[in-house]
Amino acid sequence: MTIQFNITGRDGKARAGLLYTPSGDVHTPTVTINFTPALLRSGLKPADVEPLGVELILVNTFHFCREDIRDVHQYLNWDGPIMADSGGFQMVSLAKHSVVHSRGVDFYWDGIVYEMTPEKVVQWQKDAGVDIILPLDRTTHTLGKNQFNFWQSVFGTESWFAKSHAICSEKTYYIVQGGLNYFARRLSLLYANSWLNGKTPGVAIGGLAWGEARADMYKMVKFCTGRLPQSAPRHLLGVGTPVDLLECIERGIDTFDCVAFTREARHKRLWTFAGILELKWEKHKDDLSTIEVGCDCPACSQGITKAELIKDFQNPETKKSAQQKCMLHNIRFLMRLMEQARQAIQQENFKEFKKSFLAVYHSKR
Repeated sequence: MTIQFNITGRDGKARAGLLYTPSGDVHTPTVTINFTPALLRSGLKPADVEPLGVELILVNTFHFCREDIRDVHQYLNWDGPIMADSGGFQMVSLAKHSVVHSRGVDFYWDGIVYEMTPEKVVQWQKDAGVDIILPLDRTTHTLGKNQFNFWQSVFGTESWFAKSHAICSEKTYYIVQGGLNYFARRLSLLYANSWLNGKTPGVAIGGLAWGEARADMYKMVKFCTGRLPQSAPRHLLGVGTPVDLLECIERGIDTFDCVAFTREARHKRLWTFAGILELKWEKHKDDLSTIEVGCDCPACSQGITKAELIKDFQNPETKKSAQQKCMLHNIRFLMRLMEQARQAIQQENFKEFKKSFLAVYHSKR
């Protein structure tokens, strides 16, 4: 297989490792940076995040197909590893604009119908040079009351994966579905394990982080990782807040993707090791301190103050630049957190690291 995974350290269920891809290696645990249309419109580029420690970025198949992007590495000017999600997330987020059927899903956008089938999704990712392929999965909302939908997500995902795997077996992850239904999840895990037995390189856990109680999500993550092979890399879809990351790393997850940290930054919410800092005019207009002491992001290392940032946010001509600085800070914060998590796992003191981080992070700023 072109994707391989080597576990270099353990502490309980938490793992540190190296994920080998056709475009380079990724140290785990880590978080991808999702180059969504919103992030691309912000002016941020992969070249801006690479110095921050980013090794893996993610693109969205649905949006990139709409733009008819043929080569993702060339388009983004990025030589490193790229993961692509399937477009399955949009089945829920764009439910009013889509119709799901046995062949796939049709999206209605600006008067155009975009037909996403398992075959088309994986063929596009393969042709576009994606390194880690997430196939089209049958997604359903976790908080839905109809239990049949959870079973349908399992059967549909399995059926579609067989078609996806036939196109690109060496790069395609299996996606575990089933919502919060433990029986449905168990069946999906049985399907996943049959594919992970030398036929596909990794697994993703989907269908969580839709607003369910965090304790419920953590229990399901533990349920899934405890029934997956140790040798396969595990990705958790749509999760990326600091607390969720550490809780799920402790339960055996290796990689994550999320848009929260860049979206929050664009709205003046900054993540620090002392908690979330929300820039406010009255509070910070005269604040000459940087975002976080000890941070080496471009904004902090250049001595840019909170007062400068909040004033730049008020000015239409400098708002975009302020947003970029804040996004780079949040990205660097997460990369620092992941670096420390990997070190703690290697030193077999991850639980102590998590406890000390949460004790300070939950304090108010």
